[in-house]
Amino acid sequence: MKNVLFVGLGAIGTAIASQFSNAKYDFSVLCDAPRKIKYLQDGFIINDKRYDFHYVTNNEYKNTADLIIISVKYHHLKTVIKQLAGLVGTNTKIISLLNGIDSEDIIAKQFGYKSVIHAFIYNIDATKIQNITTYSKKGIIVFGEKVGRITCRINKLKSILTKAGISHEISDDIIRNMWWKYMVNIGMNQATAILRAPYKTLQKVSYAQELVKEAMREAIEVSKMMNINLSEEDIDKAFNMLMNFSPGGKTSMLQDVEAKRKTEVEMFSGKLCSLGEQLNISTPVNHLFFNLIKSIEAMY
Repeated sequence: MKNVLFVGLGAIGTAIASQFSNAKYDFSVLCDAPRKIKYLQDGFIINDKRYDFHYVTNNEYKNTADLIIISVKYHHLKTVIKQLAGLVGTNTKIISLLNGIDSEDIIAKQFGYKSVIHAFIYNIDATKIQNITTYSKKGIIVFGEKVGRITCRINKLKSILTKAGISHEISDDIIRNMWWKYMVNIGMNQATAILRAPYKTLQKVSYAQELVKEAMREAIEVSKMMNINLSEEDIDKAFNMLMNFSPGGKTSMLQDVEAKRKTEVEMFSGKLCSLGEQLNISTPVNHLFFNLIKSIEAMY
């Protein structure tokens, strides 16, 4: 895999792109013409260092990509899929670092599951304001086949991430692992957005911690009915990770609220409440979270 294409330069995208750049791994960033002009002018300041990546529009990219790394907001995914027209070939592999549990299915509707490798990122505390990104935790990309086997394409992706200096793990139970990350976001992202609180609040305030845990427990109950079977131990794992984050860091949803952007609440509590209704499982905390966050958005 030689032709690596990034799509999305938010907090996660810039953090991972900077690590590729630090390792001198060649890649391009797909964007539209107006963004390209802005990016060329402003660059990105990531952990106090300026980065000028190689930006291309769809028309300028003359190859089909070998690997596409998508890290946009959930509600931008369908637009991004359209921008990838003509850039996905027979051997192209796509990984999505989006939050949630169904971006792979959305991508596969357009390009087929043969092009998609299930993946997510955790243990990253990147915060981005305009063109400035800071992070203390580099993140770990977890990926794997739904069937749990280590295949040729899994080994190829491992090779790229190793050469690019990206911490990674190969999972033999990727769907459960993705649900764990979903559970983390259900609790931490939504609570911090409502409380307007950085990580230090969740690290120190027991009332905030309990709020997060109650939201997570609803995700656990839904997961049990879907034979994914998350448990209280998964909550403990999440909080162990949280305690190592930069206290001043902020979740992506808090960053969205502060910037008065649309959040991913439909993908978090909205999706969970819908699944709860289908499975006859009560999700009152997430129902409240959904209404609070939609109210916050309405007050922008």
